[in-house]
Amino acid sequence: MQSLFGPIEDVKLPEEKPPRDFKKVGKIAVIVVAAAALGVGGWFGYEVMFPKKLVERPVPQTMDKLLTELQGARDQIDSETRDIYGRIQQFNVRAEEFGRKTVSFSQVFLQGLSAEEEQALDDLVRQEKDPSYRGILGQVVEDMKKIRDLQQKVTGLEALLPGEGTEVGPGDTHIKLAKAYLTKEHNVPESRAQELSMRLNIMETTMEKGMRVHFYYDPAKDFFGTWVSQGSAKRTPLALIRAKEMRLVQERDTAVAKAGDLELKKAELEEVLAKLKTDIEGLEVRKASLESTVSQLASEKNIAVEKAEMTGAELARQKNLLFYEADLSDRLRARGVLKGSSKAENIGSVKFASALDLRTEKSFIIKPSQFGVDKITDIRILPTYIKEGRDLGVQFVEDGTIQVTVLNEDVVRGQKVLFVLEKD
Repeated sequence: MQSLFGPIEDVKLPEEKPPRDFKKVGKIAVIVVAAAALGVGGWFGYEVMFPKKLVERPVPQTMDKLLTELQGARDQIDSETRDIYGRIQQFNVRAEEFGRKTVSFSQVFLQGLSAEEEQALDDLVRQEKDPSYRGILGQVVEDMKKIRDLQQKVTGLEALLPGEGTEVGPGDTHIKLAKAYLTKEHNVPESRAQELSMRLNIMETTMEKGMRVHFYYDPAKDFFGTWVSQGSAKRTPLALIRAKEMRLVQERDTAVAKAGDLELKKAELEEVLAKLKTDIEGLEVRKASLESTVSQLASEKNIAVEKAEMTGAELARQKNLLFYEADLSDRLRARGVLKGSSKAENIGSVKFASALDLRTEKSFIIKPSQFGVDKITDIRILPTYIKEGRDLGVQFVEDGTIQVTVLNEDVVRGQKVLFVLEKD
């Protein structure tokens, strides 16, 4: 038995554990964190470079979020339209330097536009106005405002025209008719009507039945004018005045004592006559000028109305179109539109030259003869989010034609749809 006080060389102690290498653990942790960051960053980068279409994104939960999303898409459309306009300007500047043919803005948007509509679009661009849908709508609002202003001006000018006048009846006098016109037609106080009438050369001679009295009143300038025409009476107002003058001459011959007074009265009457003639001539000139202005305003109004109607009708039509094109699958692959059996490769190269106006039409026909084949065996719809049987109905008819019917207008309105056809 070994003594407690003996040598201890044979006693074996447990081996010490090697110290842990924390540097390796740290390196592994850094690698894991970096890999996670690259994965998240790559996902966000992919989303930024290749954003999903609106219809492929999650549906917003509130109307405000939806409106914000749609307003962003609308601003992108306007931005791309302005970029197209700027690119055309860059090319045209270079083309003019070398004497080459320039490009018009309407050449980019020829689908569905008439010659007049193309000219109107090019005029907007030539005048450096905004050619986007927002700019066109702004132009429509501006034209409608001009129309309203012109209508107000026409109405005001029509109200100022003297018209056919008032026919003289038994017991009517010039001053009486003038005061009645101001008080009844324009609600002028009687005292003011009396004052305005007394400023004029009112016809003092008793007027004959059938004569017509004409009036002109401009409330804005507080200007009142009047004159008398023959109308259906046997004698003219001037004849009555001259008859009175003749009576005055006879009275002068029989009353020498009153000769001086009669001569003065005659001079006054002649002055009245001259002034009436001047007033009549001035009013005739004014009337002709007003009639010319009214005619010009009416012409401008018609032009503005036609332009507004054309622009509004085109906007309404464009919003309700379904653009489509159909072709055989092997031709589409040869054109580079399809890759493989059905995958879309370059659908942006398709012109989509055909359009269906959803306001008046709900279906169209695809015939095999259009593609030089006897029979079409199958049809596929691109893009794939437009579903057969839900959004578009496809019916094969006995004579080999295919009838496509719109089932959901809200989904296909304004869309570009490609029909991929298979033959025997």
